[in-house]
Amino acid sequence: MKRVYVIIKSILTVLILCQAVGAYASPQKGKHYDKVEDCFTQESLGVEKFFSLTCRPCWKLSTILPTISEQSKQPIYQTHVVFNDVTRAAATLYYSAAIQVKSLPHDFVSALFLLVQADASVAGTTLTSLFHRYQLTPINQLTAEQQTQVRVQLVRAEKLTAQAHIMQIPTIVVDGRYKINMRAHKSIPELSETIKQLAERSS
Repeated sequence: MKRVYVIIKSILTVLILCQAVGAYASPQKGKHYDKVEDCFTQESLGVEKFFSLTCRPCWKLSTILPTISEQSKQPIYQTHVVFNDVTRAAATLYYSAAIQVKSLPHDFVSALFLLVQADASVAGTTLTSLFHRYQLTPINQLTAEQQTQVRVQLVRAEKLTAQAHIMQIPTIVVDGRYKINMRAHKSIPELSETIKQLAERSS
């Protein structure tokens, strides 16, 4: 089935601008979240944002992830979707960097989004020079062991993308059980509260 990116720029803008939880009390199934029918709790990292470097709303959401993580009191991990050749190529690039460090610097990820979506060098910066700037080995210079690590991550990402039925990105999945409906949330605190409560149910 052909999947398309759902542009949710306006929704994310509302999340950024609105700061009050208001009357929101607890997340409702079918409204604020849906259960993942074929859950993957054992393979879940906890709270995972499914995204693609080719997706502009994903880039926008990445800028507010630290705030969401702080308010929900949950670390948020990032899983690059794989469901076609374009996302596979982008995921390969992302994981070629991710396997080299415990946590990718926010500035590096932002620059990676920019370069991938520009599909060209930006202000003289290329993918190779970006990797070198952050003391990372460029994708075409990875060792055989590193290439194997990238393939392992790609297999996992492709499996979970299909298993969670990711049809739009960005999407946040909690504990491999709960897929959050981004559109139903009116503020960052409201989204954070949903993540927090769903994570507590799984603990």
